[in-house]
Amino acid sequence: MCLFGGGPLLAADGEDFAAMLQRADAVKSVDPAEFTQLIDQLQAQVDDLSGQQREHLKYLQGWRLVYAGDYAAAIPMLESLVDEASDPTLQFRASSTATNVQVLATRYEGAFLQLNKLLNKLPEVTDKDARLQGMSVAADLYVLVGEYDLGIHYAEQVVKENARGRGVCRGEQIRLDTLCKTKRIKADDPAIPAAINACLRQGESLAANGIRTTQARLFLREHRIDEAINLLERHYGEVEQTRYPRGISEWESLLAQAYQQRGLGVNAQRMALRAVEHSVKNQFTQPLVGAYRVLYEESEKHGDVGNAIAYLKKSAAADKAYLDDVTARQLAYERVKSNTLSTKSQLEALNQENKLLQLQRELDGKAAETSRLYIALLMLVVVFITLWAYRTKRSQLHFMKLSQVDSLTDIANRPRFIQLAEAVLEAARKSQQQVSVVLCDLDHFKAINDRFGHAAGDHVLRQAVIACQGHLRVSDIFGRVGGEEFGIVLPGCSLEDAKQRAERLRVALSSIEPQYDGQRCPVSGSFGVTSTEVSGYELRQLMAHADAALYRAKAAGRDRVMPYATTEDHPAVVGDELRNVGRA
Repeated sequence: MCLFGGGPLLAADGEDFAAMLQRADAVKSVDPAEFTQLIDQLQAQVDDLSGQQREHLKYLQGWRLVYAGDYAAAIPMLESLVDEASDPTLQFRASSTATNVQVLATRYEGAFLQLNKLLNKLPEVTDKDARLQGMSVAADLYVLVGEYDLGIHYAEQVVKENARGRGVCRGEQIRLDTLCKTKRIKADDPAIPAAINACLRQGESLAANGIRTTQARLFLREHRIDEAINLLERHYGEVEQTRYPRGISEWESLLAQAYQQRGLGVNAQRMALRAVEHSVKNQFTQPLVGAYRVLYEESEKHGDVGNAIAYLKKSAAADKAYLDDVTARQLAYERVKSNTLSTKSQLEALNQENKLLQLQRELDGKAAETSRLYIALLMLVVVFITLWAYRTKRSQLHFMKLSQVDSLTDIANRPRFIQLAEAVLEAARKSQQQVSVVLCDLDHFKAINDRFGHAAGDHVLRQAVIACQGHLRVSDIFGRVGGEEFGIVLPGCSLEDAKQRAERLRVALSSIEPQYDGQRCPVSGSFGVTSTEVSGYELRQLMAHADAALYRAKAAGRDRVMPYATTEDHPAVVGDELRNVGRA
């Protein structure tokens, strides 16, 4: 009987099916080819499987869809198991996988709601593999929203429980990636090869290469380009064999960046094109942004203006989409967190209220001499409920503010800026009042982060906001719309007035010269300006025209103000300006 080999499929009994399902589950991330073969064999005899075996097969089919990047098909299949599976352990595993897929499919609010349910069920779960999976998902999601300490906590729990020897591999993969993101580890840390070896002993080449990806990033951060290239080239074949598009695209993007830094332009272009080809459709990730950036810079270097323009647009669009995704992810987390706290507060208040009402019913049967005590307790109920209602409302207002304000600079975040700007434009449209829009991008901000660290970059952003606020009116709208990009809406300002005010802001930025750890961090900004008299009252059009002017300011040498001008007005300069656009 050929169950696991490549020969003809023969009839199998219940025990054989169970063995095949267990084998497929064990090799799903180790040997994709064998996993696919087993799933196809089981599907061919699905009518002979028991009810629980069909549910297990359905879960593995959902997992295969996730691995292939078909999230739209995977989510309903997994969620049906969460609602209908007869095995509680399989329900929990399907819920864990569905949570992870919702993140991959950018359904963040659903993912964090599902995560709360997972963590509530976790103490009841005894199956070690299911616990490993649930805690790994929790660690990944907390790292995703910058809750690094929580992410490391769950990763360390995965290592501690070490289900079937796999916990060290999976937990260390998350922990090392988090330490890399927070700059708390070096490329030569002995924990890295130890974790890789732990994964290889379990046959988990996918996880091992995930750790190697972290080490390659560290090599590039430490300017050890040759070591990064050697590592990435040596294991590239293994990564391709995994048939995991998301992982392959990330690997190729890193290799393209390493080749570019070494001056191997042809290799960099080739690998960047592969990274774009393998990226998941409609997913905007940092590796995709990096690949487009390599293609743009190499095309520009070789004077290929047409491709340079095309890749620059794709890079800018991918970068903005990625930043929007980060904002959406964070807002979803804060909303779910706020609603969860509010719900807990309300439940606690209701529980207290129920207890006191029960006491009230008991007091009703007592004699008249206890009436004073009854009245006092009733008043206590009213006071208690009022206090809880006050606390709940205060929590709601607090988290509403958090969802509208950028936590670093304490000005409006992108969604709040758009909301306020659209309200101002609607009022201006009705009264035919002029409104101007200014976009400001800090020049060479990446160089500040690279040279002084992200803490210095955060300091510069705060100082830049303070400098600008000194030149803005109460009626002006000021918000952070990207990493180092700010938007300003100026009601009642013509294009000429807006240019003069933007010039004052530019001078204010150039004058602050903030210092961090005793070192100067020179700051300047490029400004793009437009107004309703040029671009109309639609916010999308105003932002697009201001963004076009901003790109012209950068192309012209940065640290300057540019009003919006159509390409028809300036047909001869567009190509030259794009060739001069560098990394911000």
